[in-house]
Amino acid sequence: MAVALALLVLLQPAPRAEAERLFDVGTTLVAEGDTAGAVAAWEGALDTGWASAAAEANLGAVAHERGDVGRARLHLERAARLAPLDGDVARALADAREAAGAAPPTAAERAWRGLVGVVRPVGLVALALALAFGALALRLLGRRRPALVVSVVAAFAVAAAGTSLWQAAQADGIVLADAADVREAPSPTAPPVARVRAGERVGVGEERAGWRRVSAGGAEGWVRGGAVAAL
Repeated sequence: MAVALALLVLLQPAPRAEAERLFDVGTTLVAEGDTAGAVAAWEGALDTGWASAAAEANLGAVAHERGDVGRARLHLERAARLAPLDGDVARALADAREAAGAAPPTAAERAWRGLVGVVRPVGLVALALALAFGALALRLLGRRRPALVVSVVAAFAVAAAGTSLWQAAQADGIVLADAADVREAPSPTAPPVARVRAGERVGVGEERAGWRRVSAGGAEGWVRGGAVAAL
């Protein structure tokens, strides 16, 4: 019996292989006009734990075509995080943000997101440490001017690393419901303190009894769990 179970486990497709198979199934189905089947396949691929910018972008494109503002922005924001230099994803995300009524990012914001997306917060930390040790080594060798230059660059790298780590620690989400009241407490009878709409980006916190804590527009409160999805 134990041998049979072991063989069954070994014969199961690896999660990545299964995810790629489902992705290909979705691509075939959408080409055949079965959009619903394609969406199910791509969602199944992501459910395996596979992080795929292509799958997220495909889901975002379908949602955008359907007029589902919230899910379009959700999936395209995720795709942009995974592929920050992909021009097609950036353009699709810009359309999704516009549909959600969000202001377009400035050139500086785009550059910062591209840097963090490529280097990642851990990479920025490693770069800052390397520069700091490099500056120390130059100073010990008596090369004061190069050490000063590297120290200044290291300080900027430390600031960038700190900012990126802080941003990474902030949990954000996208509103999926057409509109939802943000209530003072996790109860349908609690008074509303704000109102959010589909595609709006909000801060997300703990979950409690089918409700999710959010922050939006300076207000904090609770919305139904299904009204928002974390990025």
